[in-house]
Amino acid sequence: MKPQAIVFALAVAMLAWSGNKESIDYSQTVNSILGDISFIKKFGHLPDASTNENLRIRNHLEYVENLLRHRDCSNLTNELQQRRHQLLDMLHQYWTSNVFPRNYDYSDQRVPCFIDKDGRICAVGYLIERSVGRSAAERVNSKYKYEKILAMNDDAVRSWIATTGLSTEECAWIQPTYGYVNPKDYNYITPAYGISSSILGATNLSLSTVNVIQMVQGSKKKAVPIIGLVTGAGQIMLGASMMPEETRVNGYPTNESQKVLSIVNIGLGITTMILSTWNLVATPEYDDKNIGWNIHGFPTPNGNVGLAFSLSRRF
Repeated sequence: MKPQAIVFALAVAMLAWSGNKESIDYSQTVNSILGDISFIKKFGHLPDASTNENLRIRNHLEYVENLLRHRDCSNLTNELQQRRHQLLDMLHQYWTSNVFPRNYDYSDQRVPCFIDKDGRICAVGYLIERSVGRSAAERVNSKYKYEKILAMNDDAVRSWIATTGLSTEECAWIQPTYGYVNPKDYNYITPAYGISSSILGATNLSLSTVNVIQMVQGSKKKAVPIIGLVTGAGQIMLGASMMPEETRVNGYPTNESQKVLSIVNIGLGITTMILSTWNLVATPEYDDKNIGWNIHGFPTPNGNVGLAFSLSRRF
């Protein structure tokens, strides 16, 4: 083969290799080894900038726990097999708690974080804390806060791994990376939540006003209080479901605006239901005794609770 042809072939091969390498940017995945396979397997697509960070971390750890529990570890001693099982139980307790560290210092990439500024500890750090103590985890954090497990050149870390029944690579599978969080900007209300709150809020304010007017006038009409019970319950459920999980991040309020809006939604919903109930009780007689109504909950396919209203009339 001519030298020019060889050079050309090598250039094409290098270009193809580099292009394939860049097709998966592991600096932005939830794990530096497994990437986002956990998210793809569960949801059928890659996460994006709008994906809830806690959901992404929790889903990864759940996936890895299941993966590790089904690996063949018959080569381990009975003691190490038992220890491995205990640590996986600890891992389960950790990710179900839904409390994970934050990356405050690397705005351009996802990085591991052993223990963040608020004292929240990572999954591997939690396993170390539970097995050999918090001080051991803090010592690792002082040297390798934003390091990957495979890059921790530390005898104490290696000695600990040797007692777990897990391999160094398996510990690296567990270790998540975290997206950047700017505490000063961590305060927002999504458009969907703002719009739905505005619609329900305006509706319930109107219904509450009409309820008061009807009670003053002694009206026996039931449509308004019944509708008020439904919309009031809906606003309570909306406010409760959108209440932020955390109150502070690094000394700054976390989603304080959303928290206030959620409290307003719950309060206005309760007020509307009280006035609606009072209106119904204050005027118990009704011209038509053959009308009945009911409000009941039901499970939805996505695991939430729905609210249903039924109205019946006998002829």
